[in-house]
Amino acid sequence: MNIFILSLQYLGPLGVPLLICFVLTLLILLERVAVLCYHSIKRSLPSAGMLLLDQHADQPRSMRSEIAAIWLQSRQRTLNHGVRLLHIIALIAPLLGLLGTVIGLIQVFDSLGGHQGPIDPSMMAEGLGIAMKTTAAGLIIAIPAVLGAHGFQLWVDKLISMTEQGLNVANLRLEGVKMTGDGRGGLK
Repeated sequence: MNIFILSLQYLGPLGVPLLICFVLTLLILLERVAVLCYHSIKRSLPSAGMLLLDQHADQPRSMRSEIAAIWLQSRQRTLNHGVRLLHIIALIAPLLGLLGTVIGLIQVFDSLGGHQGPIDPSMMAEGLGIAMKTTAAGLIIAIPAVLGAHGFQLWVDKLISMTEQGLNVANLRLEGVKMTGDGRGGLK
């Protein structure tokens, strides 16, 4: 509960939404790194794909290809889980920071508007502080969210591409096409 009070104290009324964006970003980043590392290290996708093709070895090649494509598409959706939310947070967090800037500047002008006489810098300090802190918080949240969303998308695309390549080679082998062992994937 203290963290909510601190976020309200330092970031004004947008402290809680920014805190929620921060926590969601952190959780998604950690969860996606764990999931994608697991699939990369264990090579679980290619293994599961090969097992799927072996289970349908009696089907015609076109049917196996369709089964593999549908399976791969569902794996891709699973691996991309949370990436869209990171994109949304990357868009919203800087806007929340900008809104906090506007609210802070409104506070400055409100405190100056009713004042008679010389202006003391401390009269502007609180509003300007909120303005700058919310802007910084929004950017601090958005930058890892953008990097994570795009980085995870690249990572997922690579995992899917490698798995698709393996499935295609396995499908050809099931058809009796011999593959060369030189690592270039040439046909014999």
